[in-house]
Amino acid sequence: MAGEMIKTEGVCLGIHPWSRTSHVTSWLTPSGRVVTIVKGAVRPKSAFLGQYDLNYTCEILYYARAKGDLHALRECTPLDSRDFLRDDYRRLVLAEHCRHLAAELAPSGPDAAEWFALLVETLDSLRGASDAELLPTMLEFEKKALEISGVWPEIPGKGGELVLQGERKIPVPEATAVCLNDIRGTSNLKILLDAARVISVLYALNLELASDSRRSVLQLICKPE
Repeated sequence: MAGEMIKTEGVCLGIHPWSRTSHVTSWLTPSGRVVTIVKGAVRPKSAFLGQYDLNYTCEILYYARAKGDLHALRECTPLDSRDFLRDDYRRLVLAEHCRHLAAELAPSGPDAAEWFALLVETLDSLRGASDAELLPTMLEFEKKALEISGVWPEIPGKGGELVLQGERKIPVPEATAVCLNDIRGTSNLKILLDAARVISVLYALNLELASDSRRSVLQLICKPE
């Protein structure tokens, strides 16, 4: 792959300054995370102006350098700018949470295709989603991410104690178990938040991901107007 020109689709995960006129951008592609340098990105006549931003799905063409992980972006064409996220802080925060998880967990290689599809599907589902649908959307994404990672446990249908690593167990009421098995079929906020508790424990134990930022996301998307 090194030394080749590669064309692929990618979701823009992050943008950082490289110099006064250049950016470093990271992408989730069906082959994994790719980091590119965009030379002259902010110059007035740059061909890249307005062609990418956070949450965009773009078709990118980059030169895969033989040394290092920073590749040269040659072309970028936006396929879906998801402008609806710009004016809604709740959906924007949730999109950032999903992008962060995908960036942390997605592997390199063909197995990344599932992660790419999941992130695209989730970002697209925020288009037209009501405020009440934001928490189920978040939990559904997190559940599917755990499933792809191979660490989603069998949830007892009638509730009880969920056995985790070693001898650790956590209580799972029947209503919460039903929710975890069918998140989209649950609308009760209290039950959804209890399901969020169980998912948080699974992330902390199996994937060693901190929950501080996740709590902030939950507070924001569940906050009444």
